[in-house]
Amino acid sequence: MKKIAVAPGVELSEISLGAGSRGAEKDEALVFSIMDRYVEAGGTTIDSARLYADGRADAALGKWLGSRSNRDRIVIVSKGSYPVVDATHVSRLSPAEIGRDIDESLAAMGVPYSDLHLLHRDDVRIPVGEIMRPLDALVRAGKTRAVGVSNWTVSRIAEANGFAAENGLAPITCCQMHYSLAQTTAAATGDITHVPMSDVEYAWYKETGLPVMAFGVQAHGWFAKRAAGGDPKGFFARYYDYFPENHRRLERLVRLSRETGKTLSALTTAYARDSGLNVSPLCAFSSIAQLEECLDALTFTLTPDQVRYLESGGELK
Repeated sequence: MKKIAVAPGVELSEISLGAGSRGAEKDEALVFSIMDRYVEAGGTTIDSARLYADGRADAALGKWLGSRSNRDRIVIVSKGSYPVVDATHVSRLSPAEIGRDIDESLAAMGVPYSDLHLLHRDDVRIPVGEIMRPLDALVRAGKTRAVGVSNWTVSRIAEANGFAAENGLAPITCCQMHYSLAQTTAAATGDITHVPMSDVEYAWYKETGLPVMAFGVQAHGWFAKRAAGGDPKGFFARYYDYFPENHRRLERLVRLSRETGKTLSALTTAYARDSGLNVSPLCAFSSIAQLEECLDALTFTLTPDQVRYLESGGELK
């Protein structure tokens, strides 16, 4: 796979592997086989977080790393500081909370450091300096090689990196965010800390080239479910169903699938990668078959005309 440079010595794979049901899945052999096949295909980047499966995703990743003795070949992306999940969405971004989450992740994984540590959410009421200093401390302590964020607006990233530059601190090197051919908004998802890609965000990432780890690239199965004539689960219906443009994009996606012989999964993965930004699609799977469909995106590149067709229609050239 091609690589995306994030920081000195830290590169993301062309496709990154999400946690999926790792740690919550009873069939450990299946989860391990998915990670094995991903690595066999040339992938190196594996995502995890303290939130996932109540920390068991970290532990399962550590067990797999230990059984394969391949820590030096894997880029571990850890995440912490998810807010309290209730109506208040109380943030967990104090120095103690930031440090405790990465310490717990490293202990669960049985490794001394992660390659990239992300903050799972933001709280714009907190000055960026109060967040960037403890992140820098993680790098200086050798607990991670680079730091980044998830679901931060580009204005906050720019402010934070300006502060980091002025104070000689480790900068934000990557953002993990919801980016898909299917459009949505934070209001639609019902999560005030959620920052999906928008025209404003896209323009900034296009200009700066800051790497993006894109989650939700397959619209959480919405395209596949609708294409098959089914109804998506209520949660994801709320995400995508009420935007007429998504249904038009589905029609174009299905047509492009017929024209190219590529699956919807391969095309949507390729769309995130080929739509003009510095993107590593972050994909998770519950079967080897799903993984293989996604990996087929490695065999082709969408042309600018195909990307434009998927986004806005017109003639399919």
